[in-house]
Amino acid sequence: MNKHTTPWTHPLADTEPAQTDPNLGDASESRLDARRQQVIRKPPPAKFGAIDIGTNSIHLVMVEISPEGDFRILGRDKQMVQLGKGGFVEHVLTPRALSEGLAALARFSKMAALKGIDRVRAVATSAVREAHNGGDFVESVRQTLGMDIRVLSVDEEARLIYLAVRHAVDLGTQDNLIVDIGGGSIELIVGNAVRPELLLSAKLGSLRLAEVFLRSDPPTAGQIKAMRRYIEDQLAPLVKQIGERRFSRCIGTSGTFQMLATVCAHRRGVTEIDPVMQLRLRRSALKDLRGELGTMKREDRLRLPGVDERRSDTLYPATILLLTLMRMLHVSEFEYCDMAMREGIIIDHIAGHRAHLLARAAWPDPRSRSVIQLAERCSYHAPHAEQVARLALMLFDQLRALHELDDAHRELLRYACLLHDIGYHISHNAHHKHSYYLIRNGRLQGFTEQEIEILANVARYHRKGRPRKSHYTWKRLGAGDRPVVRKLAAILRIANALDRTHYSVVESVTCRALPDAVEIVVRTKRDAELEMWTARHKAEMFEREFRRALRLTVAPDPENGEQARLLNEVSGSDGAGNDDASNSGDILS
Repeated sequence: MNKHTTPWTHPLADTEPAQTDPNLGDASESRLDARRQQVIRKPPPAKFGAIDIGTNSIHLVMVEISPEGDFRILGRDKQMVQLGKGGFVEHVLTPRALSEGLAALARFSKMAALKGIDRVRAVATSAVREAHNGGDFVESVRQTLGMDIRVLSVDEEARLIYLAVRHAVDLGTQDNLIVDIGGGSIELIVGNAVRPELLLSAKLGSLRLAEVFLRSDPPTAGQIKAMRRYIEDQLAPLVKQIGERRFSRCIGTSGTFQMLATVCAHRRGVTEIDPVMQLRLRRSALKDLRGELGTMKREDRLRLPGVDERRSDTLYPATILLLTLMRMLHVSEFEYCDMAMREGIIIDHIAGHRAHLLARAAWPDPRSRSVIQLAERCSYHAPHAEQVARLALMLFDQLRALHELDDAHRELLRYACLLHDIGYHISHNAHHKHSYYLIRNGRLQGFTEQEIEILANVARYHRKGRPRKSHYTWKRLGAGDRPVVRKLAAILRIANALDRTHYSVVESVTCRALPDAVEIVVRTKRDAELEMWTARHKAEMFEREFRRALRLTVAPDPENGEQARLLNEVSGSDGAGNDDASNSGDILS
């Protein structure tokens, strides 16, 4: 079995120490500076805490999650509250369980705060799920600690266990059996590395069996017989669903499984259980253990190496349960996996926030990240949006003397360019109006209401008619913001027109503001006729706003010029248009 590893790279780990080599020159130093800035700008890992409120114990795991989605464990803790103890028959959480459960969660909450954990996900399983007063416990925790507890369904509980085991073990393409024996239930999962085929559960937890059936110490033969019969009856429907499958690997997880495997390892003569040791649990060894446990009293069980004091009462029913399952499914051995549902919570959280984490890595600035996330939610055409933004910022930078806007407006122009077409997500018709609505209601983070209104209006007026006082969107703008929107929208229209085909054919633009005109020279190596035609037809708003005519030309392509020169040389041209008619006729024919 593969041990759990969490690949982790410190943001600075892959960089060489900063050194200045006098032989490298300014260019090399500049590249190093850029690299340093890139590394420094890499966002710090996110911190996350998972709390598993089980029937036997409550677990806390705290991790750092890198922007790439890897995680590193910062700390973990466990408290054997035995939340379900004393309440299985009546289906209640006892006052002791309520009090100790709340105290444990309060302690974990403080630990998470000390570690700087800003997000904690707490889930509860069968004890809270089945208790009549489970809702009271959830509400009490919410009111006292401000912590929301999500009570899992049996399927969700099994799915999280599967995620954890799959993260640690290569499940391959064949069927594998995963078993988790909890205090209140047993989960059986059949699956491979791609997906879980079966998610099964039965109310056969070790603490539940001990409380319901084993009323004396040691238990009587009648108690044991009744328990075994009950286990077989409850497992039979699950075994029937599994059918005649045979398993590539059989994997056990959770504290009960670990205790059983540890006790059997000690009985084999192992004196120290190394954390990295691969624990295994054989059916034959479990049979031997069962033979001895049947007559043992509690104090005798506590003397067994590897027995946890608060799990000592559950050791025997867990042994009977697992042996019965192994017999019914023809399993001879289990491997122990040290990842369980609590790690599944973390993996599930990462999977659910993958896009956010990647965006966080690619766009460290929260405002940029928020804009990109909105654009992605609206399935924007990123190459076109980025090309329009690139061209618009070229125009903005070269025409500063004309528009007299500042860098804050430049930033808003860039965001408006990235979002100007997201209205297509709603409808092709009037998509500029849909863009306005989506931006206004897109929950952009890090922006003021005023900035969002400007941004939305710039996107709104990137096409069709110019702003009018009667427009609802225009009325929402402050009087001082309206000239800003007109200027930015005019620039956006030209930039958008210069990517009319969405093929990024325009490489760059050069601008010059004259007293009566603005000249824009477009550089391209491809056919930009449609872009030029569109830009000329979209010039009205620009010319009106800046009170200058817009002149657009395409710069001569140096490569084409070189080809023409070579052609002229071959044809005998003198470069001044005085061709040798006899030779040129041969070449051109």
